[in-house]
Amino acid sequence: MKTNKGTIVEWYSAERMHEMSKNWLSDLNFIKDEQVFLEELITNYTQKILEDESLTRAQTATTALYRTKRGCEKLINQIVQHENDLRLMVDGKDEIEKETKYKEEHREITGVISSFYHDYKAVKFEIFELIKDIIKIDKMAHLIK
Repeated sequence: MKTNKGTIVEWYSAERMHEMSKNWLSDLNFIKDEQVFLEELITNYTQKILEDESLTRAQTATTALYRTKRGCEKLINQIVQHENDLRLMVDGKDEIEKETKYKEEHREITGVISSFYHDYKAVKFEIFELIKDIIKIDKMAHLIK
């Protein structure tokens, strides 16, 4: 199907959209657990962060982590609702306008999810780099003593 911009948009089957939504929910629930781990990691290294004067870097990473936590919850709620609305696609009624709107919403969610994954990976990378640098400095300090 062509859009206003002349690009091709692929319409997925109801089964495919359901599978995609289930995978998104699985990934997002894993990310929620991972975010708890990242929070604990930062908390466990708070003293070292303060000693190393990495506070500004840690605050930026923590703020970004909380932003992704809120985004993750919002996405989970949006996808659960989207999954509930899937019955529109399989109810056997021909409601072309509603079905087209649902498919367009699915396409939009696909883009939002992709963007969220990209942002989250950047936040996670920054936190791991921060902690890695703290651990290196801590090891050096122990070797010097």
